[in-house]
Parts: sequence; C-alpha cells; structure tokens
Amino acid sequence: MKNSELVKGLYIKEGEVDWVKYRLEFDVKQFSEMLITYKDVFEANKGFARIDLCLSKNGKMYGSLNTYKKQVENETHKEHLSVRDEELEETDLPF
Repeated sequence: MKNSELVKGLYIKEGEVDWVKYRLEFDVKQFSEMLITYKDVFEANKGFARIDLCLSKNGKMYGSLNTYKKQVENETHKEHLSVRDEELEETDLPF
C-alpha cells in the first residue's frame, strides 16, 4: 500500500494580499468522500490527518494525503514493564 494519495478537489492558490501566503480551496463533496474512504487511517493516527503541500514539476502546488497508519502495539505499557521486571528478577545481576 502506498503511503500517500492525491487529495482530489483540493486547490492551493497564492494569497492575494501580503499577509496571506497561500489559500486552500476544496470541493466539499470530494473532500468529505476522501475523509470517509480513509477513516481507518485517521483512526489509527488518533483522529489526525496529514496533508503534504507539494510542488509539481510544472510549478503548480497540490495536496497529498499521507495515508501511513501508525502500527498499534497489542501489548500495553504496563504489561511490557511487568514482563521486564520478571526477567530482571530471574537474573543474578548485582544491582
């Protein structure tokens, strides 16, 4: 599975005044469909989505949705520590 997807319906324009560098415009229907399609990615990343703003070879900007999902560990922090403590008790370390 690739780790990025073109954000369909997202347009990046240069700002029209000095204090606005870029303006993001998006087609609500296309954008909401993408949010539904990649719902599992957002859930895996604690509700966050990442969109990379990229520059094409012809100089136009575009958005790329980062679809990387963080791997969820099955073992909890406390379980990991308890196993480690048990292993330490079984060794003959002087400290």
